[in-house]
Amino acid sequence: MRQPATAALLLTAWALVAAGVLQPTAGAAQTAAPSLGVDADPTGNTATSLGTLESCVAIKTGDTQEIDIYVKGVEGLLAWEAPLEYDPAVLEIVERDVKLFQAANEGSAVQDVSEELPDKDGRYLLAAFDSADPDSPDSGSGALARVTVKAIGPGVSEVALPLTDLNGDEAPDKGPFMRSVGGEPIADTNGDTLFDGQITGAQVAVDESCSGMPLPGTTPTAQPAGDGDGVSTTLIAGLAAGGGALLLLGLAGLWLRSRRSRREEKSL
Repeated sequence: MRQPATAALLLTAWALVAAGVLQPTAGAAQTAAPSLGVDADPTGNTATSLGTLESCVAIKTGDTQEIDIYVKGVEGLLAWEAPLEYDPAVLEIVERDVKLFQAANEGSAVQDVSEELPDKDGRYLLAAFDSADPDSPDSGSGALARVTVKAIGPGVSEVALPLTDLNGDEAPDKGPFMRSVGGEPIADTNGDTLFDGQITGAQVAVDESCSGMPLPGTTPTAQPAGDGDGVSTTLIAGLAAGGGALLLLGLAGLWLRSRRSRREEKSL
């Protein structure tokens, strides 16, 4: 009596899956696609785990800041390369550490083949491979590299791992790539050997907050522009954003009265 009922339940479940109402339970063979990214503040990250990923960090000119290049959901990683792009008018790269995620395995022998430092040209090549014998590939998520940037000028710099078209044929020629044991590309879906998974960048704001306001103790990079009527429009906008609504209304009233008086004088 129970077997027909069980068969009927199974048939119903598969019908619901086929119709998209139910999703099959993820098994060992169904793993999330790997991804790469930049974490603007590595607090909480370790070689083999990730904390909260931050898209922006604010620092002052002369300060240094560590940022992480992270990997998520990778399987069997043995070698990788990642060109890191930034604004050289705002940042320079002064330190790096690639012996994190790959060095976590017992018996690892990580070889750092990144560019020399300091780097000031806006594009820095990070690269490493594990030369352990026998092979010691890595799987999971964590901090692939930790880079220290120094703030050299005000502004907001993107810190990214882009795919770049160098010859203008609308196909990327340079970008991040990862290799597994045997040199097989990881997450290369179109056969160009480059990483085709999700890549997330971040920002470093210097002498201003991530929302664009000057940091305390810094000098704004541009003086507020007036509107020709004696009151700075930038000042009015800043007061509104900072909660000075009553003062804003008062200034707006003065501005209107001033404009009205000048118009009346011109009409006489």
